[in-house]
Amino acid sequence: MNYSELKNLSIQELRDLNSQIIQLVKIKKSEMAWETKLELYVGANVSVNHPKLNGKQCRVNKVNRTKAVIQVLNETYNGRVNEYNVPLSMITLNK
Repeated sequence: MNYSELKNLSIQELRDLNSQIIQLVKIKKSEMAWETKLELYVGANVSVNHPKLNGKQCRVNKVNRTKAVIQVLNETYNGRVNEYNVPLSMITLNK
């Protein structure tokens, strides 16, 4: 569907299409998260798709239902280890 076809739709049709797209995106994200969860294990080296953690080496400390607790390697803050709760959909396993 291109822009000219979308332009011809009514507002209600566009709202319906939008809600269908949002549902599809949520389903795809949850599928990706479950696939990632099946591959994750404590101690796995991962990368995170987030500007704050982009390019940093991370390790999984705990896998929860929807998120994982990750530790940034080689980085401390006042002698404390940096840990973050990260959604599973943002994690990529380094192989």
